[in-house]
Amino acid sequence: MDEDELKEKIEDLIPRVNLESTGLKQFVNLLSEETGINLKAQKDFIKKCLMAAMEQQKQQENASSEEEESEEEEEVAVPTKKKKGAGGGGGLSAQKEVSKALSVFLGKGKTMARTEIVKSLWEYIRDNDLQNPENKKEILLDSRMQEVFGCTRFTMFTMNKYISAHVHPFKPVDLTSSASKTTTPKKQRKRKGAAGDSTDKKKRKAGSQPPYRLSETLQQVVGVDILPRPQVVSKIWQYIKARDLQNPKDKREILCDAPLSKVMGGKKTVTMFNMNQFITQHLLEKLDKSEYKQPDDDSE
Repeated sequence: MDEDELKEKIEDLIPRVNLESTGLKQFVNLLSEETGINLKAQKDFIKKCLMAAMEQQKQQENASSEEEESEEEEEVAVPTKKKKGAGGGGGLSAQKEVSKALSVFLGKGKTMARTEIVKSLWEYIRDNDLQNPENKKEILLDSRMQEVFGCTRFTMFTMNKYISAHVHPFKPVDLTSSASKTTTPKKQRKRKGAAGDSTDKKKRKAGSQPPYRLSETLQQVVGVDILPRPQVVSKIWQYIKARDLQNPKDKREILCDAPLSKVMGGKKTVTMFNMNQFITQHLLEKLDKSEYKQPDDDSE
């Protein structure tokens, strides 16, 4: 097998595996199984292709991930009065892209400041008397709000996390994050993982990642309502392969049909490198691992 053909095989496999948890040796083994050829001798070339692919993916998702890091998740979603003379257009008052569902619900355009979103939601909640009379901190969502947020109730403390799922960078709801953030500082985490990075990654099993409740749009493509992210990617690729949606002239490009286009933000074409950024907004709520039962034949 020449290098051009091998490169094409590598690019075809990359989006179907989790590069963060799959080591080079494991990737080579998977590639060997797919091609029916022992590719250990071409390990260096495969590594070079993988590094190039990961760098390209990193560059394309860099802006989104930087914004996600700085997202203020823990703020209580209660409307506050503006201070006289207060200025500034950054932070929570910055205009950001909102999801189509939230945009239609609020009717105030495709970009809004988080403070304006919270204020508008509270106006709606109070106008429709949606606070639990026995516990005013709890919001009992009506049918319109349930369509947007995918749940029947939340509290004024968790409300902001549900809002985050509809504001760029569309971070999935994670009701367990406040407990996990009290762990090891970043520098210590990096130092701890430096020596045994590849070993730790190899030990992580495919079914060990948390599942998410999926949007109805994504459910139309993957066929289920709850999946971990790696399985979401795998199901999408099954959908792409079954319908022959890869550009025959460039396998890295996906030619979206109508259902897939809705998942990919209305795009007619995406690439294997940028498609992941469209998936995030469809992961509505991070669930406990017990909510997802891994099928016996789910190997991804």
